[in-house]
Formats: sequence, C-alpha cells, structure tokens
Amino acid sequence: MSGNPDMNRTSLYPDLANFVLVGDVGSGKTALTMALLESSDQVMKTQAVVFHPSHVVDTPGEFTSRPAYYGALLSTISDISTIVYLQPANSASFSLPPGLLQVYPGKRVVGVVSKIDLPDANAETACRVMQDHNISPPYFLTSTATGEGVAALRSFLISLQTPDTKTGANEECAESLGVGDNEC
Repeated sequence: MSGNPDMNRTSLYPDLANFVLVGDVGSGKTALTMALLESSDQVMKTQAVVFHPSHVVDTPGEFTSRPAYYGALLSTISDISTIVYLQPANSASFSLPPGLLQVYPGKRVVGVVSKIDLPDANAETACRVMQDHNISPPYFLTSTATGEGVAALRSFLISLQTPDTKTGANEECAESLGVGDNEC
C-alpha cells in the first residue's frame, strides 16, 4: 500500500481526500503529506506511488523530473480531482513541461510553495514560477519544519471536498487569496 510501511491505514481527516501531491525530487511531497495527515511516521524517500486512505496520493519526484515517467504521472492523476503542485521556495525552475498538469479538464491545481524556512528561500520567485506555468493563486506557503501554512492548506483541501456555502469550496474565498495568503 505504501512506501511508508507503517503508515496508519485509517484516515485522521476523513474529509481530507481526493488529491495528489506532485513535484520534483526533494520538494517535500512526502513530508507535507505526513504533516497534512498528522502522521508520526518517519519520512522516507518515495520510491513508488503511495496511496493513503481517502485517495490521498503521494508521487515520487521522478514522475516530474524524468520524461519517461510522464505517462505514469498522468495515469496516477486521472481519477483524482485535485493536484497539489509543490514548488520549493529555493528553486526557480519548474519541473514539468508546460500544460502537463492541465491535460485533464476539470482538475483543480493548487500551488504550494514548500520549504519556506530555508535560508535561501524566495517565496515570491516560487509563486512567480507557478504563475508563469498556469498555476493560478491562491498559493500556500508552507514549511513542514515549522508547521507554517500546513493547517491552512489542510483546511482549504478539506473545503474542496465539502461544497457548502458556509464551509465548503468557496470560489470567492479561493479567488480572494493572494500570494502568501494562507487563510480566507
């Protein structure tokens, strides 16, 4: 089931569902997955797709860094409604060819700037990189080392699963968030 064999098989957040984390090798996908799920499991290098309860999917970074794996990435995201793309705050390069995340119509792409705690972090550049590659705001600035932004991202992802005018996927809220805004 998992590259992390001790991963708790029950969902800590039953409404946290139906999303896949995508990003380059070392962008922090597995650490963010564990933080979102509040799992105490050890973070290990993801060698294969990891399916957590409720269709929470962690992908290996090689899916984005090696063109030979683009087909595997597209196959993995085909049945998932939300793609969470991680752009490290200390990188100015985008790890995918233009438009690859938009292959399937109707999929939501959520931009996350990871590793904002690093000394060489530049969140503004990371947000610009995502915007230049058709990932629209809001962007969530996160650090799994400090926990910054994780709760806001979790709340946002949960809101996408429970469409309701008071607590759900509020398009006005999403459109009102700007670069670095982590709450509505």
